[in-house]
Amino acid sequence: RVSLLAAGGIRCSADVVKAIALGADAVYIATSALVAVGCHLCQKCYTGKCNWGIATQDPYLVKRLNPEIASRRLVNLIKAWSHEIKEIMGGMGINAVESLRGNRLRLRGFDLHENELKILDIKPAGESM
Repeated sequence: RVSLLAAGGIRCSADVVKAIALGADAVYIATSALVAVGCHLCQKCYTGKCNWGIATQDPYLVKRLNPEIASRRLVNLIKAWSHEIKEIMGGMGINAVESLRGNRLRLRGFDLHENELKILDIKPAGESM
């Protein structure tokens, strides 16, 4: 058995639900988490010269990040997404993430070509179960 991890393009809680329903065992939320703590997506992480003090070891730049505020904002993101995921799953008639994993029966594709729907193994929007 292997674990499937989904990463890249996860912008909101609905993307997390879609990834898990399509079979992901876990979902990375890296960019969303970085934005929550104050990242402005200037793409300088690899240089060690992050202007916002997130991806740096420079003592001067590190002072720009307030860890208390950043951690509170990250907690808010996770709590909000958790609440939204529960609401989405409730609307799908699912009460546990374990029941959601790999459950394509309730997913519907909108504005997808026939071959994309076939690859994802989901029905088009508007079609009943």
